[in-house]
Amino acid sequence: MSDKDNDALDRNTRDVLAAVAKGAVGAVPFVGGILSEIISEIIPGQRQDRLVKYLRLLEQRLSQLEQDKIDRAISDPERIDLFERGAHQAVRATTDKRIAQIVEIVFNGMSRDDADIVRRKRLAGLLDQLDNDEIAILNAYGQSYGSAGSDPWTEIPRPAPANMQSTTSEIDDDALFNLGQENLLRLGLLRRNFGTVKKGEYPPFDAKSGGFKARMEISYLGRLLLREIGLPSPIDV
Repeated sequence: MSDKDNDALDRNTRDVLAAVAKGAVGAVPFVGGILSEIISEIIPGQRQDRLVKYLRLLEQRLSQLEQDKIDRAISDPERIDLFERGAHQAVRATTDKRIAQIVEIVFNGMSRDDADIVRRKRLAGLLDQLDNDEIAILNAYGQSYGSAGSDPWTEIPRPAPANMQSTTSEIDDDALFNLGQENLLRLGLLRRNFGTVKKGEYPPFDAKSGGFKARMEISYLGRLLLREIGLPSPIDV
């Protein structure tokens, strides 16, 4: 793509944001030029629908802002980049719920007065690394954190821990569930709580995991991400 085409693409992105901010999303897909060609030729029809859904939901959220904040959002390169990242994620989303979560994280980043929007964009990057099941697992940990209400795990297909009597299918289910938890741990969204350990001692050994026994719980970063996508833990409401 030439520099001229890149300039046209940048202008079209700003035009789209301006149209969204003015409630003019009925004109989607976009305003012609390079960006329109990308959508019509590269993005299949079903994915175009997801992008339209993303724009309509974002328009609803942006309509709540004062005009000066909207003007700042559509003129700031970092916020435009956040908008584009959200659009890319929305195209790949498989549910309306996921699109709504993407819209929340984009809106929160675009509307805040944070001077360092670059750091806020890391949350969008985290969301992009999670599938729908991992978000549901993270949310279950978040809803159970500091709450004595209903059990949030009832809606999660949580397999029984594998043992010597487990079938191959049951072992597979347990391994795949644990893979999701390990990804949440790797990203710092969950953490292991080893409880109170006296000085000079170690937590009890867990023969199953090969490590120390610990309770899994949501981290502060995990709670922050849930807040950003509209799923705050009870303690953060």
